[in-house]
Amino acid sequence: MSGAEKAAALLVALGPEAASDIMKYLDEESVNKLAAEIAKIDVLAPEEKEELIGQFLLELRKARGVAFGGHNVAKEILYAAFGEDKAKDILKRLTHKDLEKGFGFLNEIDAELIVMFLQNEHPQTIAVTLAYIPAAKAAEVVKLLPVDLAKEVTLRMAKMDRTSPDAVLEISRVLRKKYDEYRYQGQSSSKAGGLNALIDIMAHLSGDQEKQLIDYFESTMPQIADEIKARIFTFENVLTLTNTEMRILIDEISNDYIIARALKGAGDEIRFKFFRNMSKNRATDIMQEMEAMGPVRLSEIQEARDNIVRVMRQLHDNGVISLRKEKEKYIE
Repeated sequence: MSGAEKAAALLVALGPEAASDIMKYLDEESVNKLAAEIAKIDVLAPEEKEELIGQFLLELRKARGVAFGGHNVAKEILYAAFGEDKAKDILKRLTHKDLEKGFGFLNEIDAELIVMFLQNEHPQTIAVTLAYIPAAKAAEVVKLLPVDLAKEVTLRMAKMDRTSPDAVLEISRVLRKKYDEYRYQGQSSSKAGGLNALIDIMAHLSGDQEKQLIDYFESTMPQIADEIKARIFTFENVLTLTNTEMRILIDEISNDYIIARALKGAGDEIRFKFFRNMSKNRATDIMQEMEAMGPVRLSEIQEARDNIVRVMRQLHDNGVISLRKEKEKYIE
């Protein structure tokens, strides 16, 4: 891979939040180049992710010369600052906390899936794993294990004293690899890369950076730009508008029949967003129109919603309204 391709793949491997944080510090040309390469990626296999991140860490260590940290350096600093007994206590707590992070991904996985990953592992491996996940989750796993194995595992947990951090990290690494392979085989969420990854990253960028990227794709890859806009701008975006912006949008649409058709089958929250920002008489007329039109083809509803989305995008592009991200909270 070229430098740009490798950098784009690394951003995908790191995930949308980390990638967007990195891109915030890059110049416009670099952001555009990386976004274009990200859009070309199809699938990034777990082993490719590991290799990319591993290479990055090696390069980072080379660049930093001999200024390494690690357990020994931390120990020296803590000994000097707090004395031997206090330092040992701090290191013990830090080590356990860091090791727990390695098993953190298991917290979001069903107990049945964890059992599947552990079914061919040694009882001691299972015992160590259960010691580093929340008690409630560990209890679920134990209930699903064969009775004899469950007894053996719980006995080992009771007798467990100290386990080498390296051994614990190796267990978490093996389990993580099994989980990544499971996901990669399509049994969980599927592709990482391409437009999915790019749109996830864009969701964490500022409005200006998002617009900059869309403008870039419109001038270089119009088809990709259209697909990005179709994914970013949806009918549900009306829920992110302020009441003032909503009234501007309704006035701009001006066609009550389009609104009535678009609201057919819409959720109560979206309907309320429209009705609260128009006069009572107009809202009543639209509700009566919706009842009078009877069953409506889905394609006709989608066409009406597409018309409203086009108006929203025009107002957004002209700076009249702002299609904000769902996660942002506003007080009016």
